[in-house]
Amino acid sequence: MSWNDSVQGGGGRLLYETMICRQCEAGAASAFRAPLTRMRGARRDDASIALARAGAIYLATGFGLSASAAGRAFGRHRSTVDHACRRIEERCDAQPDFGIAIDCMSHALALRIAAVAREAMRCADNSSAWREGHASPTFGRPASFMHLHAQTPACQGLGGAQ
Repeated sequence: MSWNDSVQGGGGRLLYETMICRQCEAGAASAFRAPLTRMRGARRDDASIALARAGAIYLATGFGLSASAAGRAFGRHRSTVDHACRRIEERCDAQPDFGIAIDCMSHALALRIAAVAREAMRCADNSSAWREGHASPTFGRPASFMHLHAQTPACQGLGGAQ
């Protein structure tokens, strides 16, 4: 059974969408050097936090989430998701280096999301061992965006990845 088969409809799909959004949030927080607590805040914040939040939302929609699904997972309205995506697209058009960085983040997050999905399937396959504490899921581990970024061939030499 594939991950997609296991998340069709119901709570599995919601879990999948939430996982994607949390990984995108962690990656954007790392890349933009923005605290997650401020990115998740309900109030409008300074421009750097808003840009990091918009980046996370844009990245999540790149993984096939609808504006409604991303809005639900990020605690925002779908029109806010649309606005965030437009802001990031406009900035990518205006600043090619920013667009390259977003592409690199997307690639690194695809690797991370695939790893988390594989681990989730492994845990689902070994659910009795997991309940007994013999297998440990990695859902709680923060995404190591900068580490993945440094390993991405198209992104080497951009700076920022140490």
